[in-house]
Amino acid sequence: MNASSMEHVMQQLSATTDLAERRRIAKESLEDALQDHQTGELGTYLGVNDPEQVVALIEIVHRCLEAGGDLSGFIIPIARLHHLDRKESEKTDTELYLQYRAAALLDALLAAEVPLPDEAVQLILVAGKRYVKDQATKQYICSIHWRLADSGVNISGAIPSLVTIFKNGETSELVQYSLLALWAAVRQGYFDTPIPDSDLSYQVWLKHLISSGTYKLKKKDEPNQLGIIGCLIETVRTYPELKGLASEYLEQCKIREPKRPTTDFQHDLKQYFDLCRE
Repeated sequence: MNASSMEHVMQQLSATTDLAERRRIAKESLEDALQDHQTGELGTYLGVNDPEQVVALIEIVHRCLEAGGDLSGFIIPIARLHHLDRKESEKTDTELYLQYRAAALLDALLAAEVPLPDEAVQLILVAGKRYVKDQATKQYICSIHWRLADSGVNISGAIPSLVTIFKNGETSELVQYSLLALWAAVRQGYFDTPIPDSDLSYQVWLKHLISSGTYKLKKKDEPNQLGIIGCLIETVRTYPELKGLASEYLEQCKIREPKRPTTDFQHDLKQYFDLCRE
């Protein structure tokens, strides 16, 4: 699709207020823009010829969702765009922004409880193991995994990446959404999933979750402290064999047990101490 074709598409979209017609035009345009594009080993696209035009089409599709349209025909192409199958260092700024817009749309679809085809879910899960450079895109990826886990999709393959994001804590939002995904994984039992080609399960990452979470509680101004302590409580309840380890980290981080708790966090922290002593 060249610039004149894109301009024609935009004119068509501007000329109609009918939602079904706008979806039809956007769908046909996106299919045309992605025609004959190669996919990599992840199943996602290696790249696109004109990422700026594809970004414009994704934004149009997103507006259709906000207007209440049926976007079922767009989901798999968008999933193939949310992580181009090349190293992040090889991608242009426009390609990185394309990934951001595609991830934002996938997250919005899940938030709107739009059912994703199995193929789209598998594309997300496979790409979830890969490094993402942009923080805003990474935040959407964490949110996507949280929503998938909450809906019953096993996200165990992404646990190492999510734990790393949580530990690094580049932004409070990344801590928040990686924590939500990991907490959902604890609730759903996904840490019990065997690691491929290993005698171990993803439970080996629970130690890192507990240590990173406890360390973050040292900061009095930690904005996610309620979520962190909630996840830690859920973790030691689900895996009581980790109570001793959890107590050691509390001691190492010099976190004191509240004697007369007054805030929600202090009540939860005292409950955590009580659980660790049981």
